[in-house]
Amino acid sequence: MTNVSLFLYPALTAFLCAFIVIKAMKPIAIEFGLVDTPSARKTHRGNVPLIGGISIFLAVLFATVIWLPNTQELRLYLIASAMMVFIGAVDDKYDLSVSVRLVGQLIIASLMIYGVGAYIQDLGNLLALGAIDLGWLGIPFTYFAIIVAINAFNMIDGIDGLVGALSINTFASIAVLFILQGQIDHTSYALIITTAILPFLLFNLGIPEGKTRKIFMGDAGSMFIGLSVVWLLAEGSQGADPSFSAVTALFITAIPLMDMLAIVIRRVKKGHSPFKPDRDHIHHILLRLGYSQRQTLAIIVTMSVMLSAIGIAGEMFHVTESLMFALYLFIFAIYNAVLRSTKALNYFIKTQ
Repeated sequence: MTNVSLFLYPALTAFLCAFIVIKAMKPIAIEFGLVDTPSARKTHRGNVPLIGGISIFLAVLFATVIWLPNTQELRLYLIASAMMVFIGAVDDKYDLSVSVRLVGQLIIASLMIYGVGAYIQDLGNLLALGAIDLGWLGIPFTYFAIIVAINAFNMIDGIDGLVGALSINTFASIAVLFILQGQIDHTSYALIITTAILPFLLFNLGIPEGKTRKIFMGDAGSMFIGLSVVWLLAEGSQGADPSFSAVTALFITAIPLMDMLAIVIRRVKKGHSPFKPDRDHIHHILLRLGYSQRQTLAIIVTMSVMLSAIGIAGEMFHVTESLMFALYLFIFAIYNAVLRSTKALNYFIKTQ
């Protein structure tokens, strides 16, 4: 097969499989109560099936088994992913406590870290003082990274289309980075996930059947995406011949990561739990400023694509890691300051 076929057939397989799974699982999810019901914080209409994450994983699994080499590394990763999706689906159904969910995530992450041997050890020359090698500390750091990635994509999931579009941007950016280095297998896998998310995004936006018949991703989706992001980033940024630097990972996951960090900082300053839900995320602030959901979606996704482009450009033009890290911190400082100022503006407008 040509290089185009190597990427095209697996991607199309994942897309079609995800579409079929969604159509098949919607009535099943409603029958078994795997739905998101409206509440004080959730203002959607009717019970919405929480099958986005399950459909994405099953499509990825099907396309991977058919098209990608059957390696032990990939098998162990898929087993870990299946277990993560299962825990997420149970959480979607029964609303597990934070501690139970966290323990399950850590146990499953162990399979990827120790079984696959994929963990983050080399952070690169972030401080212009030489390469930062975490050694054995890379293992707890990778546990931390997985939990952060899971929660970052989970917490940003506040309006239709947002988590799907941001996930597509992240995995597509990873695919571009692998393409630049000629890493065919990893490129194919990143593209498989990207196209498996597309049907979910369409249904989440209500495009095929209208908003009254949309679906949500659920914790099963955010857990699978978080694990997959960290695995691919570890595969791409670690080892003797990495495809990209660790600091680039910050740019291609920038919006979910920055939003989560900004929220956690504000909650801790107030003496609140970092896990306490609120309505201070970037999408909430933009909505309160008067933007529609679609306008808010377009603004945030545009920001995400631009930040990913900066990270990819840094790789292409061999910008030093310390400079890229400093740029990221500068952008985050601006992001946090803008959120604080717009939140204050929202409060001023409401009190007038």
